[in-house]
Amino acid sequence: MIKNIKEDYSLKRKQEMKNIEIYFDGYCPESQLRGKSVAMRLNQDDFWESPETGLQITIFPPYATILRWRGKGVFRQSSDGASDLPTGLVMTKPRKDEGKGIFPDQQNLIHNEFELQEYCNEIYESMDDLKAANI
Repeated sequence: MIKNIKEDYSLKRKQEMKNIEIYFDGYCPESQLRGKSVAMRLNQDDFWESPETGLQITIFPPYATILRWRGKGVFRQSSDGASDLPTGLVMTKPRKDEGKGIFPDQQNLIHNEFELQEYCNEIYESMDDLKAANI
């Protein structure tokens, strides 16, 4: 009986967590998982990039999309930083269609920290690595 109650609670909790979205606030979500607050900066490719992890994000309100490859750490000289970004954007994974990899997949939201961590572990170190993996 106790086991069934625990299983029911666990299933209910997983379902509740699926209904939660994680919101982007201008700081690196991967660094936040590690307890750090690292402001994203605009890089040479016009993506928001974490100077600590290389994680890249594109902004298409109301979505913030985490790209499938890390940046090179080459930032624009402008003062654009986290305070210049809109906040409260729902984080998504990118579309996988050819040529659409910087756009949000509205059906593939990141719902919780576990999904965020899992997705961060799948991000390629570079665009070249991503291209090589798709051959």
